[in-house]
Amino acid sequence: MSDFISSALRGSLARALATVSVSIIALAAAPAWATAADAPGADAPADSTAAPDGEAADAGNEIIVTARHREERLQDVPLAISSIAGGELNAQHLDRVADYTVKVPNFGAIQQNTRVSGLYIRGVGGNANNDGAEGGVGLIVDNVFFTHVGFSWLDFVDLEGVEVVRGPQGTLLGKNTTIGAVIVRTAKPKFDPELNINATYGGRNRFQVRANATGPIIADKLAYRVTFATDQGGGWIRNAYDGAKYLDNSRWSVRGQLLFTPASNISSRLIVEHYETREYNNFYPASADVNANLNLDGTVRSVRAGSWTNKLKTLFGYTPSFDITKNANLNSQQRLVSRTNGISNELNCDFGGATLTSVSAWRQLYFRPYNDSDLTPLPIFRAGYDVDVDQYSQELRLASNKGGLLDWQVGAYYLHEDLVSDYRTIFYSGAAAFLTGSNATPAAILDGIDYSKRGKLKIDSGAVFGQATLHLTDALSLTGGVRFTRERKQVNVTGSYTGGATLPLPALNTARSTILASLGGTTAAEGGLFTVGAANTRNSVAWLVNPSFKVSDNILLYGSASYGEKSGAANTTASTLTQSVIITQPEKSLDFEAGFKTTWLDRKLTLNVNFYNNTIKGYQATQVDTQRPTLGSYLANVGKVRLRGVEFETTIAPVPGLTLNFNGAYNDAKYLNYANAPAPLEFQAALGGATSTLSLTGYQIANAPKWVLQGGYNVEQPIGGNLKLTSYATVSYRSRTALINPRSIYGWQNAYALVNAGIGLRTEDDRYSILLWSKNLFDKRYAAAFGAASANTPIITILGEPRTWGVTLSGKF
Repeated sequence: MSDFISSALRGSLARALATVSVSIIALAAAPAWATAADAPGADAPADSTAAPDGEAADAGNEIIVTARHREERLQDVPLAISSIAGGELNAQHLDRVADYTVKVPNFGAIQQNTRVSGLYIRGVGGNANNDGAEGGVGLIVDNVFFTHVGFSWLDFVDLEGVEVVRGPQGTLLGKNTTIGAVIVRTAKPKFDPELNINATYGGRNRFQVRANATGPIIADKLAYRVTFATDQGGGWIRNAYDGAKYLDNSRWSVRGQLLFTPASNISSRLIVEHYETREYNNFYPASADVNANLNLDGTVRSVRAGSWTNKLKTLFGYTPSFDITKNANLNSQQRLVSRTNGISNELNCDFGGATLTSVSAWRQLYFRPYNDSDLTPLPIFRAGYDVDVDQYSQELRLASNKGGLLDWQVGAYYLHEDLVSDYRTIFYSGAAAFLTGSNATPAAILDGIDYSKRGKLKIDSGAVFGQATLHLTDALSLTGGVRFTRERKQVNVTGSYTGGATLPLPALNTARSTILASLGGTTAAEGGLFTVGAANTRNSVAWLVNPSFKVSDNILLYGSASYGEKSGAANTTASTLTQSVIITQPEKSLDFEAGFKTTWLDRKLTLNVNFYNNTIKGYQATQVDTQRPTLGSYLANVGKVRLRGVEFETTIAPVPGLTLNFNGAYNDAKYLNYANAPAPLEFQAALGGATSTLSLTGYQIANAPKWVLQGGYNVEQPIGGNLKLTSYATVSYRSRTALINPRSIYGWQNAYALVNAGIGLRTEDDRYSILLWSKNLFDKRYAAAFGAASANTPIITILGEPRTWGVTLSGKF
């Protein structure tokens, strides 16, 4: 029977996958395969982290990481690093950055759409939803730093591996890595021809294809790699208004590469790529509303007659639902459109004693939202941020070859970014009544107006850096580094509007100006029409001291002290009344860490533990715009935050073919000084009104669970007939967490656990496989994030992914 199954996998499965591949890659790649069939091609350098899809890694396997711009054994690097191999990412369908959270302790991600994205390490770093605020967790793909949070929205497929580095990394990794970094390495071209295809059909009519082809164009000199991916279907929220399926997948991407090796010591890698999505990922259901004003002890103070719910009932006779998976009923929602283009080239020249590296890159982001922002089927308003980003970067590094008394690196970096963030609000016939709370307000005051707050940001950032490791003895090493950065930011914000009826009476024009002023943060006389700007130039220094001691070949002790700064946020929706905070001060991060990395039981067990204490001064957080409290907020420096805790990662391979892992983190992340946090809406009446504040000093920061625990297994067991049984499962637990202001009664997500699992068959040569898999196997419903209520909006929820499942057929040719 097993021989029959093996034959079926090799025969019909191979034919099915080959059929899928024809329309994707085969035509372009066929000439190269034909040429290569008789050519003695040289393999590209092997990546030790890349294993056959789903292969259960032995605990003692050499995992190679590149976080310090060198290929090094994970167990030899005196930093807190987690690594996921490309084969594991592919086999377990970990295609998006948010998927890594089930594998990496103290790492979080929000990825609802291009703008509502953010990466978090130890609970901080994200700044999702703020175009002018760069995160404290850097995203670095193929040695290129990405500035905007929207670049993390991509599907990352055909990878060599992913590394998550925790703690400040500003000396080498550079700009805005004060909390850590996510490093993504895509698979390189090879000189041996290869074609990989996998096709998936899953629940809710979801269909995925992943394909890549590589091989020589000129033997030993020029190789190519082409990667294609598409993901369609899967929408799971039905819109009652028109039947559209929200929270779906409709995306595709293509990446082409050329590897040129004119000599044994020179290589040049060119990457050109395009990503595109057209999805309904802008659905944030109303989950609650603040219909009562509360005293600080939680007792009811009074009814909020002007709440979102009450206004809809009173003015329009519409009663909204708070059943978050069934309350989609939107009349003007359309698909979000997002496109990313990129070109990069990495040149390496080995001069014998040192290697020169040049990384040149351009990246572009285009984003257009079409949001039904009133969350109803009524003609009130729609709003969203049109975003365009262009970034150019150039990095030069000169690094000594390893093995001497002193391993050193020096370099220079330059980045230019142009960003436009245009916050547009389009008003319909119900807008005037809704915003004024009265049906007596003439609809013509706002109907047809397209109001724009257009922010333009220009950044020029340059840096020089150096880092060196002195090997004092065979066991004792000391690493030190420093980076000097000079950065100039220029911001201009313009408020304007088009459309709308010509109003016959001066009083109506005055009413229009007053409403637009409240939205634009201007005086009534300005009526939302304004132009403001700011510019500054700042210098900063980042440094690192990092001693380590090898007790034996299997035990490494280390410590570190480091300092870095995250750029000041640019408020691209500032106004004439908030000019003083158009550009904030930088965040300043001082971090101390100590840990050990160990291998035991004849390399069957690894145990790595890291302790940290990180203080961040000038922490950037949301403040209420006192001149437009109904709709306005901005980023400001609010005080001090401390992150303190421990992280551990354990892997054990008790018998061949079985790997177990257990990871976790305890994170005591508190506001040390945040006395003037915006008061939650439910307490504002008790505290004096819409501009009131209260203290968060001593509270756990939002988005930072105190406990994260993860565990799982991988199995690969021969069963005869040239077949292997493959199976895996992972469970990830997060403790109860505040996702907005921790003093709000509405902003808490209870503790929950997610389980991913898969089971399948693979041929022993790893060429063909079939896998049945599921993410969130037990369909746990949870919130990935909340949006706080305001005078005109309810509490909204960013929904976590429900159960997804699929059957994947894979082939290697």
